[in-house]
Order: sequence, then C-alpha cells, then structure tokens
Amino acid sequence: MKSKRLARLLLTSLLVASASSSHGPLSVIRGGAASAASALRNDGPLQTFVRTIQDSKRHLIAAACARSSSIFLMFPVDTIKTRIQMEQPNALRLTGLYNGVGGSLLGQVPYGVLTFGSYEMYKRALIQRFPNVKPVFMYAVAAVMGDLTGSGWLCPSEVVKQQMQAGMYSTTSEAVSSILRNKGIVGLYQGYFGGIARDVPFRVSQLCSYEITKNLYLRIKSRNHVTEQRRNRRRNEAPSKPLELSPLETAVCGAVSGSFSAAITAPLDRIKTLLMTDSSAYGGSVASCAAHIYRQRGLPGFFEGVVPRVVYIAPSVVCFFIVYEQVQQRLEQSWNK
Repeated sequence: MKSKRLARLLLTSLLVASASSSHGPLSVIRGGAASAASALRNDGPLQTFVRTIQDSKRHLIAAACARSSSIFLMFPVDTIKTRIQMEQPNALRLTGLYNGVGGSLLGQVPYGVLTFGSYEMYKRALIQRFPNVKPVFMYAVAAVMGDLTGSGWLCPSEVVKQQMQAGMYSTTSEAVSSILRNKGIVGLYQGYFGGIARDVPFRVSQLCSYEITKNLYLRIKSRNHVTEQRRNRRRNEAPSKPLELSPLETAVCGAVSGSFSAAITAPLDRIKTLLMTDSSAYGGSVASCAAHIYRQRGLPGFFEGVVPRVVYIAPSVVCFFIVYEQVQQRLEQSWNK
C-alpha cells in the first residue's frame, strides 16, 4: 500500500510542474496514478505509454486545467524572478509581467503528459529489470527519468519564455523566428544542461524533504490519533481508520518540501536562467557560468532571485489543488451520467 501511495506522489509531482522550476509543488491527488497492475502487463514501452494516458484521461484533463491556472496566476512572480536573476533595473515594474505566458503554457501542459506517460513506462521496465530492488527506489529513478524525457519538449518553451520575460522579444513568434534565424534549432536548446543540472537535484530534494515533512506531521498527528483510538475502545466503537494524510494535508506538506527544495536549488536555477537568456556571454556551460557568477558577485550572486522563487511555490499548490478538485468533481459527475 505504501508503494502505491508513493507512486501516486511521484506521478502527481511530475504533473503539477510549475513555470517557476519545471516541477512545481509535490502533492498527491486522489486517483492520480495508473493502476499498479499496469506494471505487470506484457505491453511494450509505447503500449504502456498510450495505455497510461488512456487510463488517466480524467486526471490528465483536471491536472492540465489546474496546472495552466497556477502557471497563469503566478507568472508575474516568475517574471520578476527572471529579471532579478538577470540583474535588470526596476525588476518590480508592472509592464511586461505576462510576456511569454503563452509559450510557457504551450510547453508546460504537454510536458506533464510526457513525464506522466514515460514515468509509467520507465517504472514498468525498471521493476522487471531489477525485481529484487525495493520498488520505492525504482519509482524515484523512474520519476527522474520521466523529467529527463519531458525536458526535450520543455526546454525550447523555457528558452522562449525567459527571453521574453527579459524583454528581449515582444511576441512568441518574434522570439522563435529570431532564435532560429540567429542560432538555428540549437538556439532553442541553449541552457538545456543547466536545466538538467537544476531539475535532477530539485526532484531528489523534493522527494526526500517531502518524506521528512510528512513523517514529522504524522508524528504530531499520531498523538491525537492514539487518544481517539483509546476513546473508541472504551466506548466499544469501531477502531478509527489508519493514520494517513488527507489530500489537503498532503498539499501543505508538498508546499513545505517544494519551498525548501526551491531555496536550496536557487543557485542552479540562476545558472539555468543566464544560460537560457545569453548562453555565449556565460561560456555556454554550467561550470563556466558558475565561475562567472562567483567572479562577479561571490557566493551571494548565486542566490539572486531566491525570494520570488520560494514565494512562487505555496500559492501554486493552493491554486492547483482547488482547480484540480473542482474540475475532477465536475468531470466525474458528467462522465457518470
């Protein structure tokens, strides 16, 4: 049972990806995972991917609506973060706060589908290849691999989005055509390895810190749970349900773990931003960009934009949770008629 819950946690962490960090708040939403039995089917990788998408249609639609809403709501914060990271004057100016939002939505929503489907594909293959390894470890590896798979689609939209946030272009079409004309298709993937260097540590930190936060919360909650069980025994009532997190409590734990992970990976996020907006000026690699930042600003330079990056997470969780639950309920009502 614990393995199934962790599978849902990992799947939804892929789907709730936010514009601020490409992966957003970690939260478990009811019905989020494809059946655990799918890992035992004799399907090939493509069949597993397609079956996962088909079996999770309602979840994907609700997640896409929720994700789009949270991205749109918090996009100005993401824009301010980009401006601060690029050390632009008057980063809080109101003009252009939504520059690049269209391209961001175009990249983020399909990215969720890719990571969701590929996660199931990798999970199945890993469990079959390493049957003696604990499933929870395979789920974590599959989640990271799902991120890497989706990054191929996400990177171009992130490059366009961040260059528009920086005020380099006024429209998406202008940005795409200019990048292709000056740098070719490679230009849409500048900063790709910077994104990977940020995303993998973020995912690992997010999963670990979520487990720690959840366990601490459950330890506090268990005190009331024990008292309730004793009261039920005295009254000869049925024992209370096993102790676990509600969806709302899970979202809160996800907000805490996401905020912490956003803070400690802020230096990597700044490197990714600088490489995506002007790769050649920073040497074109993660190492050269890090060296440039250190020479210019020292260690504090790596944490430019950390405040808006952290502030982004909690409201994103709340927005995603509310919209997801509303859309999921309405879809369930309409599809069951």
